[in-house]
Amino acid sequence: MKTGFTLAETLITLGIIGVVAAMTIPTLISKNQKSIIEANLKETYSILQQTMRLAENDDIGFDPVVPEAVPNLEKWFKTYFAPYMKYTQICYDTQGCWHTKGPTKNLNGATAFANRTNIGLGSSIITVRLNNGATLNLDSYSKSDAKTYHGIDSNGQILIIYIDANGDKGPNVIGKDIYSVGFTAKGLIPAGSNETNETVNKNCSKNATARNAGHFCLMRVKNNGWEIPNDVWNKKI
Repeated sequence: MKTGFTLAETLITLGIIGVVAAMTIPTLISKNQKSIIEANLKETYSILQQTMRLAENDDIGFDPVVPEAVPNLEKWFKTYFAPYMKYTQICYDTQGCWHTKGPTKNLNGATAFANRTNIGLGSSIITVRLNNGATLNLDSYSKSDAKTYHGIDSNGQILIIYIDANGDKGPNVIGKDIYSVGFTAKGLIPAGSNETNETVNKNCSKNATARNAGHFCLMRVKNNGWEIPNDVWNKKI
């Protein structure tokens, strides 16, 4: 006598498979997205280090003050960055390079300070799309603002670079896929470098509440072997 599955048994089995898939596929997608961001972030950080080294080899006296007028923005970028990095697109204080998914958010869910939706973060900024899919946002910060918002000590104005590790893709949250670093004559300085580990971990956590929540996450990610902490990544914004 031949035996087999009844229609009811088959439907039940398919239903179970569907439930398991619905539970596991989003987790796998999230893990893959996290891995891509981590790899792009590390690579982009390396690109910036290489850019600085090449400029030093050419004996370029770096000016950390990004000018105001667009023609001067273009001249500044072509002097200090363009010869030393590969990019696909550049925008001078206008739309076209930064993500288009709404305002950039802090890790506490609030709109990031100096947000300009579809343009970037700051005023008189330069945004650059790199070959690896990451986007850079370049702007000058005063000594006090560099310390207040980015946890970096400086002798004067410095260049702050936001790295959007996956460009136009989400979540577009500082601390998840967007990170900040200072670019100075002394080298790259991750935001939070001049803060205590306790302050960094508090700023970069699921319970972060400060106005600059998430801005010190590059320091925490570096300390974590270039892996985004799970408590940060799993936080719903």
